[in-house]
Amino acid sequence: MQVDSWAVEGAGSSPQIARLMLTSATRSGNGIVDPADLEVQELAVPGTSVRVAAGAAVMYGQEAVFQGSYYAHNVGEEEVPVTATDGGGGRSDLLILRTEDPGIDGTPWVHDPATDKIYYFRIIEGVASDTTEVPSGTTGVALARIDIPVSTATITQDMITDLRTMLQPRTEYVIRTQQGFDPIDYAGNIQTPNWENWPDLTWTVDIPEWATQVQVDATWANAGYFPSDYSGSGSTDARGETRISLKAGTDEILTTTGAYNHNELSDTNGYRVHMSVLDDVDIPSELRGVTAELRMQVSGDTVGGRLRADDYMHAGVRLMFNEVPVSGAS
Repeated sequence: MQVDSWAVEGAGSSPQIARLMLTSATRSGNGIVDPADLEVQELAVPGTSVRVAAGAAVMYGQEAVFQGSYYAHNVGEEEVPVTATDGGGGRSDLLILRTEDPGIDGTPWVHDPATDKIYYFRIIEGVASDTTEVPSGTTGVALARIDIPVSTATITQDMITDLRTMLQPRTEYVIRTQQGFDPIDYAGNIQTPNWENWPDLTWTVDIPEWATQVQVDATWANAGYFPSDYSGSGSTDARGETRISLKAGTDEILTTTGAYNHNELSDTNGYRVHMSVLDDVDIPSELRGVTAELRMQVSGDTVGGRLRADDYMHAGVRLMFNEVPVSGAS
C-alpha cells in the first residue's frame, strides 16, 4: 500500500488522496450536483455565445489509473462563444466542462495550477448529431449539444439539447392501493368535459423537496362491466378517458390522459376489465416538498355503458419520484 494519509496530525496529504476520497464519496460518479446546475441557455438577447448557469459538478478521472475525481463549481454565469456556420452546411458542437490537470502524466495540459484554473468550458466542434457523452478518455461532463443550421451565427434555445446527468440522483418509491369498494361506485355518468374521482377516494402523498419528476403507473383492475348497468341511452359501450391528479391547494399536476373503450359482447354476461395510465411528469417548484392529494380520475364519453368499482375491483397508483436535471426557471 502506498503510504499516504488524510487528516492525520503530522502527516502530509497528497492531492491524489483527496481526489480518491472524493471518488469513494461519490462512488465513482460523474455529473452535476443539483438539478439546475450548469444549465446551458441562449443569451438573454440571443447572439454568438451561450451562457452556462452557476453550479457544481464532479468529474471522474479518465486519464490515469487511480486518478481520482475532481470537484468544480461555476460561480455565476459564464458565456461561451460558438463559432458560426457558413454556407457549406450545418454543424453539431458539444459543450463540456473539462478538467485539464497538468499533474497527470501523459496529458497535454500546460496550465500552472498555482496561477491558472484547471476547469474549463470547452466547445468540441463537429461532433456526430446524436452525441450525448464526452469523448473517451476525457475527464469532464457533457452539458449540451448545439445543433447549428447552415449559415447561422445566432444561437437560440431550440438549437440546444440538454445533456446533463445527475451525479447521485435520488429516487423514492410510493405506492397507494385499495381492494374492494362499498357501496358500488360507477364510472361514465360524469361525462366530458367534466371529470370525477373514480374510485371515489383520495390518498395523501409527501412529495420530496428534491423531486423534479414523477413516473406514474396507475391501474384500475377487475372493474365490472355489466349489461344491467346500462343507462338506457345511446350505445352500450363503456368509453372515456383516464388520468391521475396530484394536487396541493390550487397547484396541480396531471398525467397525459389515457382512454378506455369496452364493447359489450353479450347482453346477459358481465365482464371484468382493466385500464391503466403510464406517464412521466415534471414537478414544478411549487409542488416540491409538499403534501399532495392523489386521485384517480375518469371522464365518460356520451354512451350508455358504465363501469363499476365494487368488492372485486383493485385500484392502485405507483409513483417513482426522481431527481433529474431541470431548467433553473422550473
